[in-house]
Amino acid sequence: MSKRLAITISGAVSLGSYEAGVLYEIIHAIGQHNQDPATTDAEKIFIDVLTGASAGGMTATIAAQKLAFEAGALTGAHDNCFYRPWVADVSIDGLLAMQASDDPTKSILSSQHVVDISKRYLTQRYQSHVDPVRDTHPASAPLIRLGLALSNLNGIDYGLAIKPDKPDGTPNKFIYTRHQDELVTWVEADKPAIDDLEAFWEPLRNAAISCGAFAFAFRVVDVHRDASEFADRTNLETHIAPNQSFAYTDGGTFQNEPLGLAKNLVDEIDHHLDVANRFYLYVSPGAKTSTANSDFNAGKANYRETALRLVASIFDQGRFQDWITAEHINDKVALFNERAAELAKTFLNGSLKPGDLKPATAALLPLLFSGNPDETLPDARKRVAIQFQSEYTSLSKKSGKAAPDTSAADIFVDTLLTLETAANLATRDEMVIYGITADNSELASSELFAFAGFFDRQYREHDYEVGRKKAQEFLKNPDKLGPIRFTPEPLGVIDPALDGLKLEKMDRAIREKIRDQIRDRSHEIMKEAGITPWLIGGAVREAIDLALIKPQLDKLLKL
Repeated sequence: MSKRLAITISGAVSLGSYEAGVLYEIIHAIGQHNQDPATTDAEKIFIDVLTGASAGGMTATIAAQKLAFEAGALTGAHDNCFYRPWVADVSIDGLLAMQASDDPTKSILSSQHVVDISKRYLTQRYQSHVDPVRDTHPASAPLIRLGLALSNLNGIDYGLAIKPDKPDGTPNKFIYTRHQDELVTWVEADKPAIDDLEAFWEPLRNAAISCGAFAFAFRVVDVHRDASEFADRTNLETHIAPNQSFAYTDGGTFQNEPLGLAKNLVDEIDHHLDVANRFYLYVSPGAKTSTANSDFNAGKANYRETALRLVASIFDQGRFQDWITAEHINDKVALFNERAAELAKTFLNGSLKPGDLKPATAALLPLLFSGNPDETLPDARKRVAIQFQSEYTSLSKKSGKAAPDTSAADIFVDTLLTLETAANLATRDEMVIYGITADNSELASSELFAFAGFFDRQYREHDYEVGRKKAQEFLKNPDKLGPIRFTPEPLGVIDPALDGLKLEKMDRAIREKIRDQIRDRSHEIMKEAGITPWLIGGAVREAIDLALIKPQLDKLLKL
């Protein structure tokens, strides 16, 4: 069976250029590998899951469309559908120039600039009345599952039963509101109906925009959701209309690295089988380093410092949760696999007789699977027999009979199934996660919460090439995912002078433009707060600006 790859792309702001470089190299190399005559069917690699948050959500959406329908858009290191939007098309002038559709009371930067770019790479394909040519990329699976991390500002209610019941006998519930949300869909290469503007790609483009709508920088986005998207959510209390609109902002706010979302989509494909051929790739410009701040203490906790530290803490807490969960599960699964191997040995060497365990498993399994909505007992037995096929085969041959005797092997399966179900590991698999990340000292755009890359194209060019370089290094030694047969294209120039570039070294005029744009928006905020546009109100706003806002912005922007 071929290998399958799930890719998670994190939030990155302007460092989407780094992720663009990584994605281009990975897809380009896998495409070469799959078409190489020396590559066997078992060695081929197909991308079948893409998940993204914030900037990564837009990149994942573009990747899904081009893999399924427009392979030509993924060719050329400096002319592909990742490079152009993230390096060539976006600009600080475009972001600062508010268009007629932009509302200065709703965003600091031009949201329309981002919308225009999204249309260029997701829906321009459908502007002609001619049915577009469909060309599936050799790295694409026939069906790609796509997941976008979203932040629902309206919130959706869920309920948990608590005791006692209400006086009238109706269940009493604890209601909690969840704002972390997600949109899941699939792109099927051989279904022309999906390659359609109105029915599929325009709504998805809008959702991808909402996924990257960094709070305050870009406007909140209304996304229409269908009631069917929430049908399988347990404990749902909010009534979802057949076609309901919710307001969304940056998906990275609550889930910046949606590895767990990727795992859920993988489970729909693999059904917890053939784990040996399943791999995960995590793409992020942020290296896994400490964000702890031991210098902060109560003596420094004035309003400003506490606010800055609180914002940083919330952001850091929203990152890597899925990765941490995956590692905890990996440890549990590894221990379970170790115990399974030991159990098989005791059966094989005769120190434990399988028949001694049969009464216990026969009594427990029906109870453990009673009312199980996820898996029937016969299906679970088949799954475990496949997962531990080597041990199952060895135990079947132990009898020495001409025909294999599976009685001991079947008891082995039932024993594992009893332990697995009791430990809630039935729907847990070991996740082989590869990461392609960089350190801030290698990147040009990491300053100002990674907005600095928008200041100058050369910064984005630099980080794009760093992404390509990191991906090429990984592809040369891809561990169990490979070997990968590919010939890399030459890298562009990576100027070491831009490594770890600091804000004070960047164009002062651009920093002043950004400061003045934020100052202008601050006046809009003060108007909303009731500081009126009359003469005295204007004077108060100006005083607040000069005494507080401008000095703080000067400090932030190193002016």
